[in-house]
Amino acid sequence: MKRILLFALFLAGYGFAAAQTELWMVGSAVPGGSHKLEKVADGDYKYSGTLNVGELRIQTSQKAASGTRFYTPTLPDANIVSRGTSFREDTKAGDAWQVVVGEDRYRFHVDTKNHVLRGEIVQPWGELFIAGGATEVGWKCEGKMLLMEQSLDNPFVWTWEGELKNHPDVEESRSFKFQGQDRWNPKSLHPFKQDADILSDKGVRTGGPDTKWTITKEGRYRITVDLLNETVKAELR
Repeated sequence: MKRILLFALFLAGYGFAAAQTELWMVGSAVPGGSHKLEKVADGDYKYSGTLNVGELRIQTSQKAASGTRFYTPTLPDANIVSRGTSFREDTKAGDAWQVVVGEDRYRFHVDTKNHVLRGEIVQPWGELFIAGGATEVGWKCEGKMLLMEQSLDNPFVWTWEGELKNHPDVEESRSFKFQGQDRWNPKSLHPFKQDADILSDKGVRTGGPDTKWTITKEGRYRITVDLLNETVKAELR
């Protein structure tokens, strides 16, 4: 036991951080003063929702204590809205991220592997479609993809109901994905892993590798996509 403790102290002394399990944002820009970020993938943490005018810090615990590590932007007065701002990992609180506009539609991701934060004020999409081998339109379907229905109460929420099944004569016959227009580019939605089961997989990412969802059961589906929170929910009817 003593050897394990000594080894842990040795690692800490040489700057080796323990595996990250939580990230928090704290500060005047955060409703309620603090909020735990959602872990969406290995090394990827996010927040979506309201931010007030003010500042926030990203740290590894809700309250600063011995062992808390702070993710400090490398640029002074760094705005939380960014295509990619690098940060460093410190043992003391440094400069904060700035929020200059109060909004309910913020979303930012903290990439702890590459030490980059990306943030935006999310704009609703004008259209959302479903297409692919598991649908009736297949893959050669530009101009005839299946239009999803936008919620009247929440412009970020889209729903589609219809049949998904295996089409053996089509490539990737059990797969599909979502498109932000009635063609393959530029906007698309994907699961984090290839062949994710739509009945159990809940995460959505915009762009990136061309991964697709798959079906393990044929039938009539009801699928709901939330573009702000980057989630998908599917159920058999």
